Amino acid sequence: MREIWLIARREYLAYVAAWGFWLSLATAPLLVVLFVMAPLLAGNAEPARPVAVIAADARDAEAIRAAFDGRPADALPRYVVVPAPAQTAQALTPWLTGARTVTVDGEGRPLFAALFVRAGAIDYWSANLTDDGPADIATRAIAARMRAEALAARGLSAAETEKIVALKPTLAQFDPRAEAGAGAVTAGDRAPFVVGAILAVVLWSAVMGVANMLLTGVIEEKSNKILDALLTSATPLQILVGKLFGVAAVSFTLFAVWGALGGLVTALAPRDGAAGEMIAAAFNPGLFALFGVFFLGGYLIYGALFLGLGALCDTLQEAQSLLGPVLMVLTLPILLIGPAFQNPKAPLVVGASWFPPFTPFVMMMRAPAGLSALEIAGALALVAAMAVATMLASARAFRAGVVHNV
Repeated sequence: MREIWLIARREYLAYVAAWGFWLSLATAPLLVVLFVMAPLLAGNAEPARPVAVIAADARDAEAIRAAFDGRPADALPRYVVVPAPAQTAQALTPWLTGARTVTVDGEGRPLFAALFVRAGAIDYWSANLTDDGPADIATRAIAARMRAEALAARGLSAAETEKIVALKPTLAQFDPRAEAGAGAVTAGDRAPFVVGAILAVVLWSAVMGVANMLLTGVIEEKSNKILDALLTSATPLQILVGKLFGVAAVSFTLFAVWGALGGLVTALAPRDGAAGEMIAAAFNPGLFALFGVFFLGGYLIYGALFLGLGALCDTLQEAQSLLGPVLMVLTLPILLIGPAFQNPKAPLVVGASWFPPFTPFVMMMRAPAGLSALEIAGALALVAAMAVATMLASARAFRAGVVHNV
């Protein structure tokens, strides 16, 4: 045990003393914030997109303008209806392609889209082939006016027509599970599922990133003959276990700092309203405890695997060629995030959660839907058995790749 402790301490101090560790510690939360805020910042930074409406019936044009004006002020992307500089698609081509511009807020901008409305039909013209937001807004507006006209033609007054068009049912969702209580499902009830999916991605990224650190580290130490010196006082299994736990301690140090920072932000966040309810529900201690346990299990499995592969390789290029097929298989759990989010109890998802290499990640996705104590115990036992088997096999590979070269 003393040898394992000394090797683990050496690995931990070597990584913590590196400037890259502190850079990761400082930049990772900033990157998360930027990842969340970037779409919002990009949308707010973009000027409003000018849209022209050409309608045979002035009432259609007015209905569409009212629909654009009625959008929430913070809705993205922003659109603004401008006077049409021409009345036909051919004549509008220079404005739609950017050769000519329309004036919006004192600036000249290309016309983003043009809507040609005639009885029962809309022609949508735009050089942007991915954003059909203006067409969707116009379609809903004209559909509402068509329904209103149809009702009015049957003798209903304008007030009655407006009431009928505005009719829609109220929707409340309930969870039939006894432990969920009798209240309607809220945004706070859905928050753990979002957090579970995020934690699954973070778990996969962290395990793969740290395991790759072990791979490159062992190849470097092998080439520098550092492993030869270690083998004079420790067995291959002791070296492997020591390296695994040393780097695991580095990861848990990062998680502890980020967790403390997240806890501070949560404590300062307002508790009223839907946002406060979601934040309170998102920080589920059980989910984060499972994250820690599954991270350790997944890390031991893949860390040992990568260490064994690294011991068998003499160069990083050789290791990358071996890792190609392995990484293709290891990316499969990420493909299950969507299906697991939609239905955590789907047969494919449940089956994948009992395949040991995928268990830590897929179980993390299934956890918000509720796992029995037997399922959690079975998953942990399966991951532990896989970790031990992988470590023993990697120790043999370690011996074959390192000891035989001494």
